[in-house]
Amino acid sequence: MSSRPGAVWPLVAVFTAGYLASYLLPTIVGRLSAQLGLSPAQAGLVGSALLLSSAGAGFALAGRVERFGPRASARTGLVLAATGYGFAALTGSVPLVVLGVVVGGLGSGTATAVAAAGTAARPDPHRTSSLG
Repeated sequence: MSSRPGAVWPLVAVFTAGYLASYLLPTIVGRLSAQLGLSPAQAGLVGSALLLSSAGAGFALAGRVERFGPRASARTGLVLAATGYGFAALTGSVPLVVLGVVVGGLGSGTATAVAAAGTAARPDPHRTSSLG
C-alpha cells in the first residue's frame, strides 16, 4: 500500500473489502437454499467453495504481493470481487452463481492478502491491525 505514515485508512478499506467472503457467506447460503432450490448441504458446499477460493488466493499471493505490486494486486482483487459477487447477485442460474461466488472469493482473498502484507509492512502493525 502506501509508505506514508498516516495512510492507514486505504489499507483498512482494502482489508474490509477482502473480508466480504466471510461477511456474505450466510446470505449466499440462505439465498441458494431458499431461492434457487438447493438443499442446505448443497448450499453449504457452495459456501465452502467461496471460502476455499478466498483462502487459496490469500495463501497463493501473500508472499508475492511486493513482486506483483500492492496497488495492482489490490485493484485486481477488488475488481474480481465486485465482478464475481455482482454477477452472482444478478443471475438466477445455479452454475453461474457458483462461478460468480468463486470469482468473488478469489478477489476477496487477493484483497485480504494485499491488506495483510501492507499491515505487516507498517512500522506498528499491531496498531494498524487494531484500527482495522
